[in-house]
Amino acid sequence: MKLIRIIGLALLLISTSAWSQDSDEWDWKITPYLWLVSMNGDLSIGPIDQDIDQNFSDIVSNLDVAVQIYGELGKGNHAVHVDYTYMRLKPDPTELASPPFLPDSELSSKLTNNIFETAYNYRWNGPDGPALVLGARFIDMEIRMNPARLEAVTAGPSWWDYFVGIKTHNIISPKWDFNFYGTIGTGSSDLPWTVQAGFGRRYSNDNRLMLGFRAWGLDYSDADNSRRAAINLNMYGFVVGYEFN
Repeated sequence: MKLIRIIGLALLLISTSAWSQDSDEWDWKITPYLWLVSMNGDLSIGPIDQDIDQNFSDIVSNLDVAVQIYGELGKGNHAVHVDYTYMRLKPDPTELASPPFLPDSELSSKLTNNIFETAYNYRWNGPDGPALVLGARFIDMEIRMNPARLEAVTAGPSWWDYFVGIKTHNIISPKWDFNFYGTIGTGSSDLPWTVQAGFGRRYSNDNRLMLGFRAWGLDYSDADNSRRAAINLNMYGFVVGYEFN
């Protein structure tokens, strides 16, 4: 982790110097989007566990709030991006084993996600070319579990992960292009990964309609906390957004 921080600082200093010497114009893009997410895995707080198996229709019916936005600013071969996701979900209640719980007891839960990603992009063929990505991702989750007839239990783990990745951009026609973005990392999670691929439909004003698919894997355990929280989730689904630039 210390090595990744040192590399990140070095790249930041290099990119700052490169930007100051680059005569190319600045470029930018802002993309509000909707991630039609499904998820499976499990959540736990102390001895209380809940299996999660939510498809998109379940997520829609159980979704309280969702906000997602991506932004990027660059010049020549260098850029930085930020990506923010906020979701608040209430998965369907699950039946608890009896014993130790009373017969017909159910577990209801609420999951609040704040995910903030920031990264440096080295675009070795310029703004429309592929890029090497080095960044960090802050994840803040609040898990509230309420076993029937018992007091609710809440845990709020938050942590940093660090990652490397690759982006590609391929023009397949005057109006359509194909984009890929994948990362793998380290940090408080156990080998976090992300994959995203999709098509962009470009309009005459150079804005784009984005249609794609995204998948994330998270495996985190707060072993040092007396009220231990563990999260093992795969999140995946279609992405729809509109890019302004």
